[in-house]
Amino acid sequence: MPNIEELAEQLADGEKGQYMAWLEALSEGAFLQGEAHLGERAFRISAESCATPKQFSLLVEAFDEHAKEHPYAPNGFNLLADHVDDSPDPLSDWIVAVEYFYDWLAQKGRTSPGLAQILEYISCCVESQKGLPHKESLVNVLTDMLDRYGYEG
Repeated sequence: MPNIEELAEQLADGEKGQYMAWLEALSEGAFLQGEAHLGERAFRISAESCATPKQFSLLVEAFDEHAKEHPYAPNGFNLLADHVDDSPDPLSDWIVAVEYFYDWLAQKGRTSPGLAQILEYISCCVESQKGLPHKESLVNVLTDMLDRYGYEG
């Protein structure tokens, strides 16, 4: 398990309030790490790719839920990494998009269809940008797609 205190200090970048928020999120993440089948390297990469403790908590909870729903499938981090590998967008942009999708579902009073389905939808957003001369940010494309077409699932 990574040194939670050191990682929280690194991610807080000297802000005491952020340190406490990161420490709490990382501690909760460490508790779920085994159930989510999240290795130490994946845990660290996930944390370092998140802009906020809230994003990290949401991501680890999504990984945990995915592991419960699909115990014999690749873990949530590997699933996310596979989608990122097939995309020009970095992991941090995918995490922002995943967070937005979960927030959108909550605003609509809908339950999560699961991480795999969310990642598939976001992949469609990535595909819609292929061949365009100017690419928008992934979260902007996702926002536009959800506003135009919604989500049936």
